[in-house]
Formats: sequence, C-alpha cells, structure tokens
Amino acid sequence: MQIKIATVSMAQEYRKPKDVEDNLTYIENLLKDISNIKPNIVALPETFPYVGLSIKARDVRDTDRIKQFMSSLARRYNTYLAGSAYDRRGERIYNSLFIFNCKGEFVGKYDKIHPTEPEMEDGVSPGAKDQKPIDTEFGKIGCQICFDANWSSYWKYQIDNGAKLIIFSSAYPGGRMLNSIATLFNVFIIASTWGLKSGIIDKLGRWKVKTDRFSYWVWDRVELDTEVFHWDFQHDKPLEILKKYGDKVKIESFEDEALFTVEPLTEEIKIEDIIREFNLLTYKNYIARAENNQDRRRSGV
Repeated sequence: MQIKIATVSMAQEYRKPKDVEDNLTYIENLLKDISNIKPNIVALPETFPYVGLSIKARDVRDTDRIKQFMSSLARRYNTYLAGSAYDRRGERIYNSLFIFNCKGEFVGKYDKIHPTEPEMEDGVSPGAKDQKPIDTEFGKIGCQICFDANWSSYWKYQIDNGAKLIIFSSAYPGGRMLNSIATLFNVFIIASTWGLKSGIIDKLGRWKVKTDRFSYWVWDRVELDTEVFHWDFQHDKPLEILKKYGDKVKIESFEDEALFTVEPLTEEIKIEDIIREFNLLTYKNYIARAENNQDRRRSGV
C-alpha cells in the first residue's frame, strides 16, 4: 500500500512565537499548504502548541482545546493528523501523542514512556510500558516521543506488535539513533521535531526527505509493502522476480549489510504474494530462524 506522508518542523531556529496562538496559527497555515498534496498522514512535533514558550506542563489546562484543534484540521483537510501535547487525566499529566482520522475522529494515543528528569520534576508521568500500535486504515502505526529514542526495545515492541511505520514526535532530532533503529528493525520512521531535522527515514535507515531553512515541511510517497531480505540462501531470487515482474517491482541491494529490498510499484502486486511465489524469507524471519536454531543447539537439542 502506497501512502503520502507529510511531516512538520516547528523551525525553532527561525521562529520566535509569542504565545500558543502563534504556534497554532503556524500549524494551521502549514496544513493549508500541505493540503495541496492531499496527504494521508501528517505528523506534528512533540508538545507543538508550547514550542519556544516558557510554559510548564503542570500549568497547562487547554488539552481539550488542542484536541479539538487537531480534530478540526484533520477533518477539514481529510487527513490523519498525529501530534503530541500534554494531557491531564485526574491527578496525572502525560505527554501524549494523539492521532485523529480523516473525519476528525480520535483513533488512539500514545503516552511517552520515558519522560526526561526535568519533565518528571514538572509533573509529567511516565506512560505504561506495554502500549501497542494504533490501528488505522493503513495498518498499525507505532509511536515514540523524543527521549524514548534511547530505549530501542520499546520500538521493537511496537514493531513486533505489527507497526508498519513509527511516528517520532520530538523536541530533539534523534540523529543517528533513528537511522540505526530503522535499519535494525526495518521500519519507516516519520520524524517531526522542533528544529529543522524533520523528515522520513526508510526501512534501511536512509533519509528520503528532510526539512531545511527553505522548507519547514516535507512529504513523500511511502510504499508500506516494501520488504527487506537477507542475501543468504536467496542469491537467485531477485533475478527471478525481475524476470517475471520487470519494471513493476523495484529491487535494491545493500552490499555492506548483505540485504536487499523488494518494493511493488503497482497496486495489483502484493509483497506477500511475491514472498509466497518465490519462497522468500524476510530478514526478520531469517534472524528469528537462526536464533531459534542457535538456542536449540545451545541447549543440546
């Protein structure tokens, strides 16, 4: 399935917002521009209403208003919209990433599992460790927020539970950690940050697009059905696939990692059909099989 994804930067290096209204107007104006490409998903940064402002989480009282703001934009521009804000629930405050669908309906949230020490001193509670991806019409979407980047096992938990892509809503860029996670777990990462480091990373850790001082938002088409394979025991498969499907598939080789990818280029070709037809073993399944055999040998079975 191919979808169009846009991601936003708060352009902290160049903007000097005076209040929450400045940030909301900025987002509203960007969404109006982004709507020209008719995106399926738009990602917003961590606590986007409060970027550049001296506002403490414990003082925030406008969560319902921010949710309504996001819902209205999602409905107006017929897109999924994801972004983080503070969420007060009873006696606790969470840093939560909300997702709204094209009708403006709330479809799910993710609470930041690893708030920083200053965040916790400000009253932000850590989210539950066993949060699963959010179901959408495009498949399951995983979420991570800022400091969460330092705990790769929780990214893996999202992926193991079916996440096809992960939205990384953040204050800081994340840098090479994001490239490594995307490569190791073969997952698309949609990074939306405070500074000019927002963008889309593919399953082999490459930036497809990234914001800069001339463009505060970027977009690209993402083929969610792209799959990653190891070259071991499968050297003959790519040529066989090309002989049958020709330019209807895209195959790329990554020598240093000993990996290759297969990407269907038309809707009528499904990656699961190619895997079954050519008896392919995905990289994830190959590693799992090897580990299972290693464990059996280790235990003397």
